[in-house]
Amino acid sequence: MTGQQRVRETFRLGFYAWNVTAAMRIVEGREPDCIQVERAAALLWLVYVNKAHAATVDLTRPLILVPFEGTGNIPIDGWHRIWKARREGIETLPALALTSEEEFRVRMHGGDKGPGYLR
Repeated sequence: MTGQQRVRETFRLGFYAWNVTAAMRIVEGREPDCIQVERAAALLWLVYVNKAHAATVDLTRPLILVPFEGTGNIPIDGWHRIWKARREGIETLPALALTSEEEFRVRMHGGDKGPGYLR
């Protein structure tokens, strides 16, 4: 590919993976709700957070959430913002949630798409 290459941001959690770039396109223009930082931070142990990068993130940029296996919504974008907000004592962050149908469209593999299915 010549010229500028398309970058696709993804998030992986266990056998699941989501196309974050596609999710961003879906939520573009929506008004965000808020998420409790402590609730989201309960899952921080599952992800790697680059603390130097986390210090530079914009906390006004909404997280992107997806419904996950009957446990409620989980972030697929915004873990560094969650880490920074928790460290700074901020209680809520803006967030945009995908519907179940939208989540299925951006899920690359996992669940009923199978652990080995990649697009």
